[in-house]
Amino acid sequence: MNFRHAEHEGRVVKLAYCLNLHPAGDLAETLAGLRTVLLPLRERLAPGEPFGVGMYLPAKFARALASPRGATDLEKLGHFLATHGLEPFTYNAFPSGGFHEDGLKAGVFKPTWKDGDRLKFTVSVARAAAQLALATKLSAPGAHLSISTHSGMFGASVKSPRDLDDCAQQLARAVDELARIEEATGVHTVLSLEPEPRASSENCRELAHFLLRAQDVGLAVLEDEANREREHARKLLQRHLGACVDGCHAAVEGETDPLALLHAVVIGKLQYSNAIVVLNPRQNAAGVAALLALDEPRYLHQVTGHGRNVMRATDLPELKKALQGDAQAAWLACDRWVCHFHVPVDLAAAGEGLTTTRADSDRLLGHMLGDPKRWKTRDLHLEIETYTWDILAGPARGEGALVDGLEREYRHVMQRLESAGWRRA
Repeated sequence: MNFRHAEHEGRVVKLAYCLNLHPAGDLAETLAGLRTVLLPLRERLAPGEPFGVGMYLPAKFARALASPRGATDLEKLGHFLATHGLEPFTYNAFPSGGFHEDGLKAGVFKPTWKDGDRLKFTVSVARAAAQLALATKLSAPGAHLSISTHSGMFGASVKSPRDLDDCAQQLARAVDELARIEEATGVHTVLSLEPEPRASSENCRELAHFLLRAQDVGLAVLEDEANREREHARKLLQRHLGACVDGCHAAVEGETDPLALLHAVVIGKLQYSNAIVVLNPRQNAAGVAALLALDEPRYLHQVTGHGRNVMRATDLPELKKALQGDAQAAWLACDRWVCHFHVPVDLAAAGEGLTTTRADSDRLLGHMLGDPKRWKTRDLHLEIETYTWDILAGPARGEGALVDGLEREYRHVMQRLESAGWRRA
């Protein structure tokens, strides 16, 4: 769905749901997700209207689609999207595969941006995305596609500044490929780096610093390897390399206005997501117990304690161990704990003793909607991302089937857009 504002002529907010909530190993699984999730939502929310899609193409499938042997599948996928009025304007290329398998945890950062496989995966997504944009007529002047990815690697894997420079070199090679795709197809793509707690860029402040370094490192790569003239290379890096701001991640890190930290960065996309909060943990035993009970074997659930001191845990078992040791007093002295556990974006509470960061996400979206100059693009790509539906239960999930819950999320975000003066186009 597209939204416009009378006072911001020419600007568009494009809304979609990230399909990483559904396994997508091949064409059949991808089409199944579109049929069982997106088409019912479109009928409930926007029958007969174009409907945005946040696509997820894992590495093996993306490489196949971008190769000659995948041409038939790519054509079939494009035909399905075009026939049903689905607009694939944004892509998630963070997890390369196995996103719904137990034991993933920090493996979601593999391959790192030091590795050639990460570059190949991302470029494959970009090539497939450009062809799907042409098939669905999304390549209008001024529009862009966005591809979100991680900021380099898992933080604990960084051994020296050289590791991050190696990541920056690979990102520059990705920028060159995106530029070549645009030269051949007219499709403009922004590779959007997503800061995440305990990653090489934990938050938007660190990402802004890394992107400055990546510009310097990338200039040499584009000059020496791609034979790009220096000033042109600089413009390509600014045009194709940006940020993906995730509301849940920003809240975990306590960033009240992450966009102010990214004032010089293109915002490729904004992921509207919701984290879990334990307020006043010293007096909230029920909330502490409820949070620790959410430990599960698939995803990382980083926790940050905010107050006089800032406390950090990489996952819930680490927090549990800390509460049984010398760090207990420091953790319990925090004003609140915020946990990277995506819950439906419409929920203000997630169970006994647990609240959420919904108000933080609403505030972040309000900052974006009120000042489109911050985007540095014509359109704002707004993607709802709650990928945890199959591990959520009880109050953290809400009533009804999956599509019922997704509809509630959509309606919450749509209400925020409309209250800010943005109307369905």
